[in-house]
Amino acid sequence: MPHIIIEYADQLADDAEVVAILQAVHHAIADSGLFKANQIKTRACPFRQFTNAGGNDPYIHIQARIKSGRDADNKKRLGEVILAGLSALKINASVITVEIIDMDRDSYGKHVPKQQ
Repeated sequence: MPHIIIEYADQLADDAEVVAILQAVHHAIADSGLFKANQIKTRACPFRQFTNAGGNDPYIHIQARIKSGRDADNKKRLGEVILAGLSALKINASVITVEIIDMDRDSYGKHVPKQQ
C-alpha cells in the first residue's frame, strides 16, 4: 500500500543509480515486514531547479504516503527503514529526508482495471 515518492535533484543520479535507489527503498520496506512487497509502489521524480537553505547543494526528499491508522512507532520505524536502506548506497546528496504522510482511509480510492 505505501506510495513512496522519491524527489531528487536530477544532477545527483543517472538512470541506473535511480533504479538502485528505488530498489534499495523497496527492498528495505519489504524486508521490514511493515508492508508486503507486492503492496509497495515506489517512484522517483527528478527536479531541476531548487534551493537548499539558500544554496545549491543537491538533496533527496522522500514521501511515504500510507493509509491513516498506523501508530507513531510504526511511522517512525518506516522512516528509519527507508533511510537505512539508502545508507549503503554512495549518494552524493547533502541531505536525505523522509516524511511519513497519512492518507485518509475514507477518501482513498482504488480501481484495478480488468486485464484483457
